[in-house]
Amino acid sequence: MAGSMHGMTLGHLAIMLAAILWAIGATFARTLIDRGASVVELTAGRAWIALVGLGLLVLLRRKSTAHAPNESASNMWVHLLGFGFALVGANFTYYAAISLLPVAVAIIIQYTAPGLVVVWKALVAGEPASRRVVAALVLALAGVLLISGVVQLGGMALLPAAGIALGAGSAVSFAAYVLIGENVGRRLGSDRAVFYGFLVASVFWSGVLAFRGRPDTLLEPSFVPGILFLGIFTTILPFLLFLWGLGTIRASAAGIISTLEPVGAAVLAYLWLGQSLTFLQLLGATAVLLGIAVVQTERPASDEAMAERAAVE
Repeated sequence: MAGSMHGMTLGHLAIMLAAILWAIGATFARTLIDRGASVVELTAGRAWIALVGLGLLVLLRRKSTAHAPNESASNMWVHLLGFGFALVGANFTYYAAISLLPVAVAIIIQYTAPGLVVVWKALVAGEPASRRVVAALVLALAGVLLISGVVQLGGMALLPAAGIALGAGSAVSFAAYVLIGENVGRRLGSDRAVFYGFLVASVFWSGVLAFRGRPDTLLEPSFVPGILFLGIFTTILPFLLFLWGLGTIRASAAGIISTLEPVGAAVLAYLWLGQSLTFLQLLGATAVLLGIAVVQTERPASDEAMAERAAVE
């Protein structure tokens, strides 16, 4: 039991750290976009860097116990393709939404994803959410709403429809990433799962850029250090942490904990960009943290699953 609780704690911490790193990445990416960086090329560059870094990691860990899953190779590739395109969608649509919408609005739309995960689990996977998960979800979404400041905008109808659509796409993509990643990560291991996901994403973006023309952003020396930072510290590391965490806790809980990202983004905006934090934003941050605390008390999916993990550990 102690080992299981220890694993659960590490899983929660891994996803919290991933959310903080993603918040750093979103804030930093916005500074590059404001300097003229292409959203498409930033997304492609991150994917290529992640592919190289994760490929080296997989090679170094060739003696890992993670092997192919007990299912047909074709079925597994369907999951991996879905996972890769979820990565493509989650990264690109989020950055694209930020470029068209106030960051606050883009964040609140994307972070409807935990709700989508809970609904999917209940209606499709036959795993109804517990009262703790529902309470945590309500707290987290209410907190994101307050942090975003959208309640002060009062002009949703005036926002560009393309930006709203891209934000909705980022929510759906992120939810798909969580749901598919839960399955793929447990079968291949987090490093191999993310490697194959970024392999799919890299092939996709290579095709896009082949038709798009000269990649000015990627060839601009002043952007190279920033793209490397995004690729290594806000892509490879958080995706590995998130996938590893998904192997120890429920997908619904992982989605709720990931709402720590807008809290981190608000704090970074205060520290880095000099933006102020209102009382409502502070209240929202408190609600998100309470939601995370509530979901951490959720019981494991099953005693049998936890026993299997304990045996492996």
